[in-house]
Amino acid sequence: MKRRTYVRTIGSSIAALSLAGCSGSDGGDGDGGDGTSESTPTPEPTYEVDQEAPARLKLLSVNGPKEVAFGDTIEGDVTAVNVGGEPISGNATIEFVHSEAADTEPQTVTVNADGLASGEEVSHSYRVDAEYAGAWAFEPSSDFYAVDDTVTSTVSVLPKQGSTGETIELASGVQATVSDMSYEQMIAYELPSGERALGDNTVHAIRETVSDNILLILSVTFENGTGEAKTVSKDDFVVPESSFVSESAAGRDGTNAAGENINPGQTYSGHLIYAVPKAKIDDLTFGINLAEGSAVADIEIPLQSPGGFPEFELANIDVPPEDVTGDEAIVEMEVENVGDSAGMFKSIFEFKTPEEPGILAGYSADTWYIDSDGPYTQRIPAGETRTIELVTEPDADRRWDYRTTPFGAEWTFEAVE
Repeated sequence: MKRRTYVRTIGSSIAALSLAGCSGSDGGDGDGGDGTSESTPTPEPTYEVDQEAPARLKLLSVNGPKEVAFGDTIEGDVTAVNVGGEPISGNATIEFVHSEAADTEPQTVTVNADGLASGEEVSHSYRVDAEYAGAWAFEPSSDFYAVDDTVTSTVSVLPKQGSTGETIELASGVQATVSDMSYEQMIAYELPSGERALGDNTVHAIRETVSDNILLILSVTFENGTGEAKTVSKDDFVVPESSFVSESAAGRDGTNAAGENINPGQTYSGHLIYAVPKAKIDDLTFGINLAEGSAVADIEIPLQSPGGFPEFELANIDVPPEDVTGDEAIVEMEVENVGDSAGMFKSIFEFKTPEEPGILAGYSADTWYIDSDGPYTQRIPAGETRTIELVTEPDADRRWDYRTTPFGAEWTFEAVE
């Protein structure tokens, strides 16, 4: 290579990474009428050699693809020049850094600059792996005295496309398979032991969505083929524009899988539940995230769009009279599915009494307790109505307040002898 002591302009064949792969017209400045479009010329890096200065390495260009697929190899070259008056001592490094997650290890590209004379350039090819999806950047080390303003060295790694039924290995080494999916307006889930319950009774609460959201319930099987126990983390998964629902899906085959500890050799089937906007259903994806601390999916599984959604309304409710005689108080609740898809309706009943219960009773005055016989469930087809009946045996000579979730219907009666 020749020694230079004047301003040098690099040829246009060396492009910044952010512009590589974008081609313009071969026939000049077309206006689009012949299928071509006007392109903006890539700024060309320049440098000036200072013979009186010590050795100084300047990065002139990083050439490579603009987009690659997850798992591919990224190949290109870098060009640098010694703008000082003395030879360069030692090589220089550039790190390929995943911008989406600080916890991922960078990959190092070495530029063989040792002995580079004043005014001489060096071009060095590189190969790095697109280990994770998202934005990556080439970051020069302090070995470089300067970086040309035209260097905008970023690359986008696109996620791999997966499918339901496909087994995917998570970052932990656990194998995950999405076997089924459904959309529901509500789920019932168990409350911790003793919470709003009498004695050791198990009680359930209801999680329902607002009108513009729906619950996405994914059935996932996990198999731990590693030699140590692993815990399923919700951070391994990405459903864009959604919120993760932590409550377990009681009444279904299994519970919410997040937080489940899986021993070596064990297989576990559970659910991942998300509240998602109905307006986004047609383009919904379930993402597998392999980079710790990143919210970008490395593998995307397109999810089937439903034909519609269930939507439940209270059509009618028959409650006990103000004075109830006998051993039973009966409530009948008529629920209509006004949506355009069948769904599983779930409800619970709560009760309280304003009176002090006495030293032998298990409840406190003015505290809402959940009836342990719930949840009451009915699968209701679109456009149809079902009746849910609650039968309770309240203590006599006491006023009782009842309410239902969902709908918030309330009533009061007194059990008399």
